[in-house]
Amino acid sequence: MTSWRIVMAMLLAAPAALAQDPAAGRLAAQQGRAAAALGAGYVARLEDDRLVLACPGCEGAPMVEIRLGRREDGTEARLRSGATTINALDQQCRGRNPTCRVQRADLGPAVGWVSAYRAGAVAGSTLVLLRDGAMVIARSVAASPELARGNLERLRAEVLPALAGP
Repeated sequence: MTSWRIVMAMLLAAPAALAQDPAAGRLAAQQGRAAAALGAGYVARLEDDRLVLACPGCEGAPMVEIRLGRREDGTEARLRSGATTINALDQQCRGRNPTCRVQRADLGPAVGWVSAYRAGAVAGSTLVLLRDGAMVIARSVAASPELARGNLERLRAEVLPALAGP
């Protein structure tokens, strides 16, 4: 009987938690759309402040994580003004991992970049979007660079405009 009460309390608290955290609510609203954008086999799960999409039955078990946050350290202004260039970000990335490459990846009014890299047998890609201090980060890992980057591009087309928008 006590476990039943705990389960009910958790179920009743979930909408309240989403109401308290607007980022979690915005991510929750995109769960179904994000899984559909990635295709058959992908499941979406909201975990704390992130949306995790995974395809456990797919070759290499690819996974994507989307987080919302704030970045008010001047990065956005430097990127918009050209004080920070994509070439400089690319060089920093290559300094950490020689396989890393960075390209500009603006989306509507948001500025950003996307990186692609290998780490052993795993390929990864990270997309960062900045707009008025708001930040969207999407990270993808997969068995191939094409799948890792392709998953981000599908989300960029179908889901991220709603998260990086007004």
